[in-house]
Amino acid sequence: MPRLPTFRFPSVRALSIRNGILMATILALAGVWVGYVLVASSMLDGQMREAIVNAQTTARAYESSTSRTVHDVDTTLRSFAERYAEGGLPRARRIIDDGLYDTGLIHHFSVFGPDGAQLFRSEGMGPSEGLEGSGLIAYHQGEGRSLMKIGLPFNGSATGRPLLRFSRRLEDAAGDFAGVAVANVDPDYLSGFYRQADVGRNGVVTLVGLDRIVRARGSKDGKDSVGVDGSNSNLWVALQQSLSGVFWQDSIADGIRRAYAYRPVEGYPLILVVGIAVKDIDAAVAGFRGQMRIIAALLSVSILLVAAFLLVQQRNAERLAAALAVNRDFLARVSHELRTPLNAILGFSEIIKDQMFGPNAGDRYADYARDIHTSGQHLLTLIDDILDLSRLQAGKFALLMEDVDPVAAAEWALRIVAPQAEQKSIRLEINRPLSPTLVRADDRALKQMLLNLLGNALKFTPENGRVLVSVARGVNGRCVVRVTDNGIGMTAEELRQASIPFGQTSALTTQPGRGTGLGLPIVKSLIEAHGGSLRIDSRPGQGSQVTLEFAA
Repeated sequence: MPRLPTFRFPSVRALSIRNGILMATILALAGVWVGYVLVASSMLDGQMREAIVNAQTTARAYESSTSRTVHDVDTTLRSFAERYAEGGLPRARRIIDDGLYDTGLIHHFSVFGPDGAQLFRSEGMGPSEGLEGSGLIAYHQGEGRSLMKIGLPFNGSATGRPLLRFSRRLEDAAGDFAGVAVANVDPDYLSGFYRQADVGRNGVVTLVGLDRIVRARGSKDGKDSVGVDGSNSNLWVALQQSLSGVFWQDSIADGIRRAYAYRPVEGYPLILVVGIAVKDIDAAVAGFRGQMRIIAALLSVSILLVAAFLLVQQRNAERLAAALAVNRDFLARVSHELRTPLNAILGFSEIIKDQMFGPNAGDRYADYARDIHTSGQHLLTLIDDILDLSRLQAGKFALLMEDVDPVAAAEWALRIVAPQAEQKSIRLEINRPLSPTLVRADDRALKQMLLNLLGNALKFTPENGRVLVSVARGVNGRCVVRVTDNGIGMTAEELRQASIPFGQTSALTTQPGRGTGLGLPIVKSLIEAHGGSLRIDSRPGQGSQVTLEFAA
C-alpha cells in the first residue's frame, strides 16, 4: 500500500522572506566579486600604465647612453683616420699602443687596404678576417665617405662570440682612398649594460639597426639574440606612425608578450627598444590581488554565515509561529474536549440534585448517575492521556526497558478489544513470526501502543471487517509490529490531522464515532521514546496500515 506524504507546505510569506534572503545573499556575493574584479582590473591597468611610463623613461635613458657609447667608438675611428692621413699606419696605431680607447668595448682593430685585404689586426686572437660580401669598400668609397658604418654581426673572436664592425674610410696624405679602419665592438658590452636596466625579471632592452638586425640584447635569461632578423616585429609598423612610442608584441626571441617602448639612437641608424613583460606586470599586482581575493573570500563567507543565520532565524520564527498556532489550536480543542463531559456531569448532577422529575424518579436518576459516571471516566481517561502526552513531549515519561515478547503483548491487546470487535462482527487475526522474537521495550508502553492502534482500527472499520496484527523481524534485526485494517482509510489531510493532538476533532464539534484524537500522537511519542519510528500507509476506502519499527 503506497505511503502518503504528511508534510506542510511553507506559507507564501515564509517563501517570500526566504527568497528575499537568498536574493540579497546572491546580490551581496555578486557585489563583492564584481568589486574584486573591478579593483583588480583597475590595479592591473594602473600597473600597466606605470610599467609603460617606466619603459619609456628607461628607453630615453639608455638611448642617450647608447648614443654616447657609439659616439665614443666613432670618435676613436675618426682620430685613427686623421692620424692615418698624417703619418700612415705607424702613426695611427699609436692610439692602440697607447690604449687611447675603451678596451672593454672594442675587442680589436682591423685595417683593410683598398682591395679589401687585411693589412693590420691589433691584439686579440681570432679567425682571419675578410670583407668579402660586406660591401664596406664600396660603401666608404661612395655614400659613406664621411660616415661611420655599423656592420652586421660576424664571427671574429676566438671564443666564437659575434662582433660588430664599426668602420670608417681611410685616406692617404693626398686625400685618396687608402682603405678601411674597423673597430670590432663586443656586443656583450652593450648587452651587459642593458641587463642592468630595471625592467623586471622578464624585461629586455634591445638595440636593433634600421636594417632590422639585432645588434645587442640585454635580458635576465641571458639570451642576447645578436644577429636575429627582426623584420616581423611590429616595431617597423609603429615607426611609420611615430619616431618614438609604444607597441605590443609576443617576442620573436622568446615568445613572451611585452609592451615595448622605442626611440631612435640620436645620430646613428639604430633603434633602442625597452620591453616590459606582461607576466611581470601581473606579478607586480599578484600579491595585492591575492590579498584582495582573500578579503573577498572572507566577505563572502561572512555574507553566507549571515544569510545562514537569517535563514535559521526565519526557520525558527516559522517553527515558533507554528508552535504557537498548534498551542492555540490545542487549547481550543482540549477546552472543548474537557467541557463536553463536564457539561454532561454538571447537567445530570443538577437534575439529580434538584430532583427535577420528583422524588420518586429513582430509575431515571440512576440512569443519569450512570451517565455522570461514564462522563467522569471519559474525562479521567482524557486527562490521563493529556498528562501522558505532556510527559512524553517533555521527555519525562519513565520507560522500564526490558526484553518483551511482542506476540504476547499483541495477544493480550487482542483479548482486551475482543468484546468491542464482537459488537461489530470484526474478525481479529494475528501473524506470528516463525521463531520467537523479543524486543527491548517497556511492556506497559508497548501494550498501550497496541491498544491505541487497535482501538482506532476498530472505530474506523465497518461491521464484518478485519483487523490484523503482524509481528516480524525486519532489516538489521529490527522488530516490526503492524496493525492493518480494511476500514474507511484516510486522506492525506486526515492523515496530517491524525498526527496532531485532538486532530480528529475540530475545536467546536465532535464527529460521531471518532475518539479524542490523542491516540496516534501518544503512539508516535512512545515509539520515538523507544528509539523507533511510526509509519502510516492509508488510502480512502482501502483501509490503513500502521507500522511500529523498534530499534535493534
